[in-house]
Amino acid sequence: MSEPVAHRPTPIASGLAVLLAAGATAILVRSAAQHRAVALTLLGVAILLVSGRYPDGTPWDRPARYLGTAVGALVVLAALALALTSPSTSGARLELFPALVGVVLVGLGVRPVSRRFARRFLSAGLAALVVAVALSGIFERAGPLALLAAVAAAIVAWDVGEHGISLGEQLRTDADTRSVELVHAGVSTAYGVALVVATLLLFENGATGLPLATLVALLVGAIALMAALYR
Repeated sequence: MSEPVAHRPTPIASGLAVLLAAGATAILVRSAAQHRAVALTLLGVAILLVSGRYPDGTPWDRPARYLGTAVGALVVLAALALALTSPSTSGARLELFPALVGVVLVGLGVRPVSRRFARRFLSAGLAALVVAVALSGIFERAGPLALLAAVAAAIVAWDVGEHGISLGEQLRTDADTRSVELVHAGVSTAYGVALVVATLLLFENGATGLPLATLVALLVGAIALMAALYR
């Protein structure tokens, strides 16, 4: 008898999406306290992901899920509190908080909290990360390379998470999707890196009349188009 369809985002894509979202956030921050907040957020989201994948049909499945969810939520709240109270400038706190919220939303999308709203959580996470990048640019806390790399990592995180959700909706629980997930993530990442390099070269050598915001918008559009076509 064949296994049922999982209806759950695939594990590798889920983990990579969260790591990429956290990486996009880490690119923007500078102080040790901010990096600790990012690491603590990543830990909390990881606990939420693991608890959401506890095997069904065991005597301890529900208690384990509830306990893991509670612990993960407490760790995430502690990270957000650390971000708001860290000894940084108001601009630094203002850019860090939406970025951490973005990481959490990406995690909730690939956990998922709700199958119906998985993609909405994921898209909201991308939006929060892009807001953080925009704030970092407004407060001039990051250079062109960091801004471009952060927005590329955020969009690749969204694309990888979307791919994991799609695979989970289509394939059985016993399907081996590791190679498909890794190839898709590798292609998306390589494309994002190439676009960052090309955009940075354009900004530094041939497009001095264009504001960085315009080039970032072009980068976002190019990566989003790639994601739509590749899917």
